[in-house]
Amino acid sequence: MAAPAPRTVVVGTGPVAEAAALELDALRVPAPGALAEPAVRSAGPVGLAVVVVGRADADGTVARVLGALGHPRPRVLVVTERLELPDLARTLDAGHLGGVVMAPWTSGNLRRYADAQLARWVRRRGGRAEEVAQDRPPEPEPRASGLLRHLQQDPDSAAAELLEAVESVLGPRPRLQLPPHVRLTIEDDDVGQLFLVLSGRVALSVNTGVGALTLHHASTGPLIGLFALTGPQAATVTARTTTDCEVVPLTVEQLDRALTGEPRVGTALTALTVRALSARLRRAERLHVEKAELAIELQRTLRELEAARAGLVEQARMATLGETAAGVAHELSNPIAAVTRGVEHLSADLRVLLGGGEDDLVRTAFEAAETREAVSAGDERSLRRGLARATGATPSQVRRLVAAGVTDPTRARAVLTGPPEELARVEAAAGTGATLHSLRTAADHVGRLVEDLRVHARPDDPAAPLEATDLAGTVRDALGLVEHRLTGLTVDVRCDDDLPPVGSRPGRLTQVWANLLSNAADALDGSGRVTVRARRTDDGGVRVEVEDDGPGVPPSLQGRIFEPRFTTKHGVVRSGLGLGLGISRSIVVQHGGTIGLESEPGRTVFTVELPALPTGPGTTTAGAPTTGAGAPVGRDGIPPGPTEEKEQR
Repeated sequence: MAAPAPRTVVVGTGPVAEAAALELDALRVPAPGALAEPAVRSAGPVGLAVVVVGRADADGTVARVLGALGHPRPRVLVVTERLELPDLARTLDAGHLGGVVMAPWTSGNLRRYADAQLARWVRRRGGRAEEVAQDRPPEPEPRASGLLRHLQQDPDSAAAELLEAVESVLGPRPRLQLPPHVRLTIEDDDVGQLFLVLSGRVALSVNTGVGALTLHHASTGPLIGLFALTGPQAATVTARTTTDCEVVPLTVEQLDRALTGEPRVGTALTALTVRALSARLRRAERLHVEKAELAIELQRTLRELEAARAGLVEQARMATLGETAAGVAHELSNPIAAVTRGVEHLSADLRVLLGGGEDDLVRTAFEAAETREAVSAGDERSLRRGLARATGATPSQVRRLVAAGVTDPTRARAVLTGPPEELARVEAAAGTGATLHSLRTAADHVGRLVEDLRVHARPDDPAAPLEATDLAGTVRDALGLVEHRLTGLTVDVRCDDDLPPVGSRPGRLTQVWANLLSNAADALDGSGRVTVRARRTDDGGVRVEVEDDGPGVPPSLQGRIFEPRFTTKHGVVRSGLGLGLGISRSIVVQHGGTIGLESEPGRTVFTVELPALPTGPGTTTAGAPTTGAGAPVGRDGIPPGPTEEKEQR
């Protein structure tokens, strides 16, 4: 079933509204509100609203009409007796005004205007103008003006009509048959004639500092040399044939004679000129848009190039640091090994020199101090009180005994009842053992740092396959690298025991965690808490969170936090001070993962998710001695370093 034809309604009262409704044979309603009545709505869609405007606000009247009719919005034709309409600006700005008709109008004109508006309404919705149904006798089609008729012609037909009109005055005009690359006008030379291109194509170009630039080709049009019409002046472009062309030259004097002798020449010439200038204007507008888009794209490319340059600078810096770190690690490894061996030899030699057995108080004090962990001040006070009650020793004696590690009441009484120099010998032996313990701990710590430097500085081969890496081990290595940055902070590390190995290149993940920990340290400025959590994700991967309770990153800056050379240290935006987060994102992406940020005052969390790398039986994992349930676990779920592992055994 065919859709009902669009209708015209007239909105208004008085003689003007009645005359409009009579000529249009249309329904007339007195006010916009009547358009919402069921009888009006059920009669079919309204394609044109003829709004008769008197002294009332025109914008307000049109708005009420459109509101009552709803969608699809009709075309609006305003009919008025007023010469000045300052109250139609909103209607025009919204694109609702189809035209304005002054009353009284010549009989039949309002119908012509209304039919044209209805046809536009139908075409805009994909229909054909012929589908506009009119229940009235057809009227003779009005004769269109010559100019409009020429403007609606295709360019070739319009050019042929112009030539026919010119030749009716001047007689037959010679046709020039031109090959490609012939110049019709030359930039900066005088233009004294007009060229009518009957066939072929011509390009307009200008010379620039980087060579010839084509301005128009498809948009040139059939008229070349338009500046000749405005008087003697130099050409601003070079017109050159790009294909075989048929061209009719017309001097200004010949054109003037033709214009005088035949009115059709003026009409056809004006139409072709308007068409040519319109095509060139549209081309200029497109070029302007393309220029703006290219400028935006250029700015984006420049930012990317700058980021890439900064990344290369950072890579070069890291490579230099890596070489330096590798050299330092190599130079330190032998002295540290010598210190470690020396401590062990010294410990063994002192045991020989001290002699005695398990009951020897001096040897026992030495061995206990060599392996004793530090105790808290509260525990030490408790030991003193208990020892004082058990032995009756003076506060000074109790303090010396506890400092020497003699906390057993039986041994304490033996020391106190022995020779006077016995307590001094026990203190000396305990001090020597404590010193060896400190030397061993320091040597182990430096050894771990040297190993961390060695791993961190080892260059990556981009073509090398990813290795199965123990993620908790890389967290431990990162903590060792940035330990000096975390002084004064509370660091809580929670790594699940069942973390799967991830695929990485050794040292790169350590760099990510080191960068995130350094960023947290900068934000906290020496006071606060840093929490590192690592757990298995639902899809079998690994999720690592580095959280701090610092001031947070403002929402306006969070979108730029991973840009190179951008930091928010101490709440101040500083560009050019580092590439840590940008490099971290690059490393994470290279490993097939994602990195994100959530931040508010008092809580900032960097989240990294990495896919797991399946491993088979016997697979060795970079960063830990073994994999699986048999791997040793140190404090906070992190695989132990050399000292921790030895202490567990």
